[in-house]
Amino acid sequence: MYSTVSSRAAVAVLASFVGASLALAQTPAEVTGLRISEAENLTWNSTINAQDYNIYRGLLDQLIAGTPPRCHANEIAVTQFVSPDDPPVGSAYVYLVTAEGATGLEGTPGTSSAASTRALLGRCDPVERTQLLNRVTYGFSEYAKSRYDALGWNAFIDEQLAPASIDESSNTDLTTRRAPLIPPENTNELVGLAIVNGTYARRQLEQVVTIFWVNHFNTNYNDIRGYFNRPDFTDAVTNQLTAETQYRETEQFRSLAFTGTFREIVEASAKSPAMILYLDNDENVVGKPNENYARELLELHTMGVDNGYTQLDIEELARALTGWNVCKKTDANKGDPLAACISRVLEGTTAGTYVSNFRIAQHDHGQKILFQGTPHQVTLPSTQSNQSAGVNDLQSALDAIAGHPSTRQFIAQKLLQWFVQELPSASQVAAVEAVWLAQAGDLREVLRAVLLRPELRNPDAFRQKVRTPLEQVLAAFRATRGKTNGFTTVRAYLQRMQQLPHQNPVPTGYSELGADWIDTNNTLERQNFGMDVTALTGTNFGTDLTGLMSANGLTTASTPESIVDFWSDVLFGGALTPADRQEAIDYLKTNDSGVLDPVLTNARLREVVGFMLGYPIYQEQ
Repeated sequence: MYSTVSSRAAVAVLASFVGASLALAQTPAEVTGLRISEAENLTWNSTINAQDYNIYRGLLDQLIAGTPPRCHANEIAVTQFVSPDDPPVGSAYVYLVTAEGATGLEGTPGTSSAASTRALLGRCDPVERTQLLNRVTYGFSEYAKSRYDALGWNAFIDEQLAPASIDESSNTDLTTRRAPLIPPENTNELVGLAIVNGTYARRQLEQVVTIFWVNHFNTNYNDIRGYFNRPDFTDAVTNQLTAETQYRETEQFRSLAFTGTFREIVEASAKSPAMILYLDNDENVVGKPNENYARELLELHTMGVDNGYTQLDIEELARALTGWNVCKKTDANKGDPLAACISRVLEGTTAGTYVSNFRIAQHDHGQKILFQGTPHQVTLPSTQSNQSAGVNDLQSALDAIAGHPSTRQFIAQKLLQWFVQELPSASQVAAVEAVWLAQAGDLREVLRAVLLRPELRNPDAFRQKVRTPLEQVLAAFRATRGKTNGFTTVRAYLQRMQQLPHQNPVPTGYSELGADWIDTNNTLERQNFGMDVTALTGTNFGTDLTGLMSANGLTTASTPESIVDFWSDVLFGGALTPADRQEAIDYLKTNDSGVLDPVLTNARLREVVGFMLGYPIYQEQ
């Protein structure tokens, strides 16, 4: 039954439950005696067999409209909890408390006046699991769920932060599909590799953070291709060289994300042939500086827009970057920017690799000053008397930029935005910056600091980000035992949704802000994708819904309620409103004419999972 008490200027509605017997010996009874003080301190009676308690909270007007309370606090060890937030003016909070046993079984939230179990917008534990899998991985998969269940929140993060410790050799879904794509020989295979990795890899954080750095240091396949589009090259050779250039850059980011520093990864980008060609630094020469790369290096890759640098700094940096271009070198010389290039006449016939190259004669050897007149001023001395030393201007410039406080602030903010919330607070950014300083920019430790932020685990902040199209596609494959070769059909969907990896012509990379992805066309394509992929079982594009259900003790003969609840847990962590749940159940119970039909066909099952993938909640993470 409900009771109401005053809480500051707001009213809180409390649900208190009594008289339950145990369904299982280890399942705690219902919580009794829930009350709230004027200081907004929730208290309740201790419960037999309870190891901890879960608190659910919602708004009274939303409850009346059919949206039940959602997880507010998980695994509280004592019988009290301070819940200080006031509800919106004119509304009131509804609180429910449940008990959880040592084995993780959660007691019932009680029964309503209609004698039905009170609804919750997902139980705390599966909702929390879904939150972590949605942010640290590309969403639910059988492997990811099993590892989370075995390890818990912090240990799961620790394992993913050590990708080399995760064995992929037995992951045949990944190895068999990835083998034909390495090395990628064209744009289809380059995009396909990102999709296959994101769908099947057990090293999920490695995939997520690799895409973060690829997007942060964005390059565009079509712009790079122009350099290799020579009359003496076939289209196949041109495409292969272009794809190989971006692939090598991606693999550098993949490694450095867990073994290097930010200073090292920004240098890898600066010397990447893909970046040099994409932002025209091959055209940056003494007497005719091209500022494209210098501007984006400061604005997008390191310090952020107008954040501690001036136009003069862009000009001085462009001078420091003069002379760098791309050419083919022998494998023995590919790490030496001063080594001789292979003659262009021999490019098509001589073995070697396209790498960054420093042209002494095209470098501005005069003195340059960065951040002039600030505490961070750095002078790059003239190299006129030793012109080969001009190659070090790049190193000195990157040292100054990577060490600037604006850089760690900007990168900390971007990582928090990607993994935690769209608008991180100044205190969150400062905390990550502190780890950056203590760990000398170690990318793994900076990432650890981001992933262990309490905001990521705060139930009130769950599902506050919107999936990008790529994230939604990969999540759908993973949740449904999806089958993909990386390009059949799925590439066309991502192209229409405007998020093809490695093919963004805008230097900013793809947005991580939800508002930039939600419109009628994009939402329709997401819904169409869900219906399309679940309708098929092909090895290149399809799903295995019945196989996943069978592995969890369900068939098409199971009750519609149990089938919908299973898919609700897989897709949403159970956080499905009663109305949406009932809609899916009713669909399973009826045929296309809306007539009750007790026989559930595979086609009907596929349709219901397809439209559940189109629910608005599935766009949230």
